[in-house]
Amino acid sequence: MTTLLKPVITRAGLNAIFNATSNGFQAKVTHVALGEAAYKPNENRRALDKERSRFPIARGKTVTPTQIHMSVLDNSDKSFWVREVGFFLDDGTLFAVYSEPNKALAYKSPEVDLLLAFELALSGIPADSLTIIDKGAELNILIAPELAKMATAQITMMNRYLTLKAHLDEQAKQHTQQLAQIATIQIDSMRRYLTDKLQ
Repeated sequence: MTTLLKPVITRAGLNAIFNATSNGFQAKVTHVALGEAAYKPNENRRALDKERSRFPIARGKTVTPTQIHMSVLDNSDKSFWVREVGFFLDDGTLFAVYSEPNKALAYKSPEVDLLLAFELALSGIPADSLTIIDKGAELNILIAPELAKMATAQITMMNRYLTLKAHLDEQAKQHTQQLAQIATIQIDSMRRYLTDKLQ
């Protein structure tokens, strides 16, 4: 699912765009950072409060002059709630940051890779002043390893269930046999008792 974000563009990001466009270039967004702090960001920010991971953009494109789409894959073994997102230029400048108090975008667990897709609504910058530099990864290629992990986990779980069921069935069978043996002994004992009493 794609999340629509309206990030705050930093002063450093605006300066980078101004310098790039003044020289006939576009500013290049290359990386996305994820962090766990929640707050209301302002344009003076130069870094995330609690950055946990930073990755190259897996896939990105310009949807309109003021809206861009990008995907990022966090395949780390870290565990945290994603509450802040930073978008970085090729020179390491924090171009824009998104965060909201008391809100989380997703949860990153150590066992599962996290694939996030963003639609960034940008305002206050010249049209076509920004370009996305991505790795050109296809979405299905990014998802395939996760599907394989999920399938493996489901197969493992099913195997455990069947093994446990077979064990419980065997225990139930043995218990039934024991009850039958006890009942047979009790019936034989009762038969002998009644035979002795009638003689």
